[in-house]
Amino acid sequence: MKKLLQKIIALANNLNFLFLINGILLATLFHFVIESKYESELFIAINKNIKTGLPEIHTKETYVLKAMEMANQLQKQRYEVFGQQKLAGLKANFFRPPTFDLMTANGACGSYATVLARILKANDIPVRIGQMKVNDTYGGHIFVEAKTENGWIVLDPMYNLVFKKQNGEPATFADLNKDWQTFKQQVPPDYNTAYNYSGVRYTNWKKIPGITTTIKSLLDAVIGKTKADQFSVRPYLLRTYHKLACITAFVLFFIFLRTMSLYRRTKLFPTSGNTLEIQSTSHAASTAA
Repeated sequence: MKKLLQKIIALANNLNFLFLINGILLATLFHFVIESKYESELFIAINKNIKTGLPEIHTKETYVLKAMEMANQLQKQRYEVFGQQKLAGLKANFFRPPTFDLMTANGACGSYATVLARILKANDIPVRIGQMKVNDTYGGHIFVEAKTENGWIVLDPMYNLVFKKQNGEPATFADLNKDWQTFKQQVPPDYNTAYNYSGVRYTNWKKIPGITTTIKSLLDAVIGKTKADQFSVRPYLLRTYHKLACITAFVLFFIFLRTMSLYRRTKLFPTSGNTLEIQSTSHAASTAA
């Protein structure tokens, strides 16, 4: 362990290594920025297309329902092609940006939900991504909740489905959970009857024991358990490449400062200690001669 620490310190004081790291980080940052820009442009274009079919003055609910229809259309054919395929690579297994789901729908209901959530977020509509409890296991089906004039309404983009109450308003999760026997009459023929809204989880707070569980405890104390239970983390992480670009820029900033500091000391303006060492070396060489 001590030798490893010494090697790390040595690398941190090696200008050649630091310049290499700066270059790698700069290239990585450039890649993430380009990917982030590409993603934003795609979803801006989708939003523009949705709005062309709506009146100039429209409600949030009208826009949300049109967005769900668009998400379903975009994903349906792609799911038929890629849905059962095992796709490998960093995008598929590590980064998993919304553009990957948009282009492949490889995550089934998860992809449908991600694309719809990203479309709505691009239009400043608050969203939650719900992990439905199916056969006593959370995450058996993924759906979206959007906040409109009628509160948080349930959207199932995989089936292009919004449940309607008797007064015509979209149903909330509480409505569906309370009276599923009535609402299930509205499902399409190909609907999986196991998706019965018996329970929901918006964030898996047990994913990283000791870390996410602590965060959940803090949220319980600050905003209350009910609001903490309904807090959905995933929508805040949808812009994958944007987040990665910010993190990379942050790391690059400090690495660059360290590099410039070391370069200044060793190349441009040697310290007095370095000067004395150089003078001593020169004197010793003269004496030997």
